[in-house]
Amino acid sequence: MNKTITGIMILAGLASSAAAQISLQEIDRIDLFALNNDQSNTFIGTNVSAIAWNGTDLFAAGFNGAAAAGTGVARFSGGSFELMQFISGTPGSRGFSGLDIQGNRLAAAYDDGAGDAQGLQVFNTDDNSVLWSKNIRGGSGVGFDTGFGGAGEGVAWTTFGQGRRFLQDTETGADIFGGGAAENGMIITPDFEGSFWRDMDFAANGDMVARRSNDVVFFDRTGANSGSASLLVENNENGPFVNGQNVAFVDNSAFGDFVIWNDRTGAGLGQSAADVIKVTDLSGNDLSLSLDLIGGGALDTGNGYYDFSWDADSGTLAVLDFANRQVHIFAVPTPGAAGLLGMAGLIAARRRR
Repeated sequence: MNKTITGIMILAGLASSAAAQISLQEIDRIDLFALNNDQSNTFIGTNVSAIAWNGTDLFAAGFNGAAAAGTGVARFSGGSFELMQFISGTPGSRGFSGLDIQGNRLAAAYDDGAGDAQGLQVFNTDDNSVLWSKNIRGGSGVGFDTGFGGAGEGVAWTTFGQGRRFLQDTETGADIFGGGAAENGMIITPDFEGSFWRDMDFAANGDMVARRSNDVVFFDRTGANSGSASLLVENNENGPFVNGQNVAFVDNSAFGDFVIWNDRTGAGLGQSAADVIKVTDLSGNDLSLSLDLIGGGALDTGNGYYDFSWDADSGTLAVLDFANRQVHIFAVPTPGAAGLLGMAGLIAARRRR
């Protein structure tokens, strides 16, 4: 198994797509300035730190890179932003670490440096209300666990200093796997050598991928609360104190299952997306990637902080560029597929509904 992924090509133009193993075509781009402008009524922080995408609406959560201020959650639908929640007094260098969407339920993980009553929340997206909340330190992302064999579904989370996936009931927030010793969540660490969990995502069959420091961990599910963990990508746990290390499990795609993640060992500016955004298959093999942008060119350099949200129903992937305050929506077409402009029109029409 090739555990270290090296090299990735970001190419412009449809003509280059056939040469790449994974080809993504940009069909939309969303400017996040209104969410990070402190004069705006939809301000949610100095940057957007986490996204969730359902094929029509984009949900974004904020990060505070300045002195104590506020962060929040907003929704982009029909061409405009709507504020869903605002939390005042978020310390500097803190904020939301993850979002995930399932049907009309949005899960959010919030980190202010300690346990917080709003550390884990689930929203009802029909009316943007908070369904429930749990007091945790939400610094390690969040994900809807799809379960295994009809059991083990719910809102999954991890936390620093633990090697388990804990689980809450989606509708009530009650512990499913997360109470006493007999109810603890499944062990997801492959080697017990690190516990800086940063993000997670689940496949339709219940398999899990997660970021632990700058590693990518794969969890092969065998039961509602069981499975086998391994290192899909081993980076010797570099960057253990670096946030914004994220991952998405892209399943049911034209290219087969793969994982997209960002290789972020530091927070400095000037990092090329071509060096940071990487893809791997489920055997740990590195894949090349073509990101074909509207109008050509390549993603701007940034600070290595990207977040990803895959919607299998629409076959589209949202990519958050933290530093440049933009979200790129990519279609995942069959290699050499025609009709991408028609697909872009379809997505745009769905967003306007």
